[in-house]
Amino acid sequence: MPAIHLIKKSVRGLPPITPVAGEANTYTSGFWTLSEETARSLMHGRIYFHERQREPSFYGGEIVGIERVTEGEYQDKIVFRFVFSANCRDVLTTQEGWAQEMKLTL
Repeated sequence: MPAIHLIKKSVRGLPPITPVAGEANTYTSGFWTLSEETARSLMHGRIYFHERQREPSFYGGEIVGIERVTEGEYQDKIVFRFVFSANCRDVLTTQEGWAQEMKLTL
């Protein structure tokens, strides 16, 4: 199953993981730098959020939507829509394959 592991820092100015109004357990997270093609290959895969590469995930779920931002400050960045899953918490991944704040397994 495809997956993306992301370093999600809680730093002022960075967009938070945001609940989607009217959709139970559904959230968005952006604004990530990867191609739309790569992002689409992750549909129905898993998204995991980590504070550091060597730490287990603190949040995540099944990717149910992808949007490329078309204008503004975050133009061409990707926003993931996902449904939370408790199975995506406390997941460790190997060090191999990390590229700065992202690791893909396709």
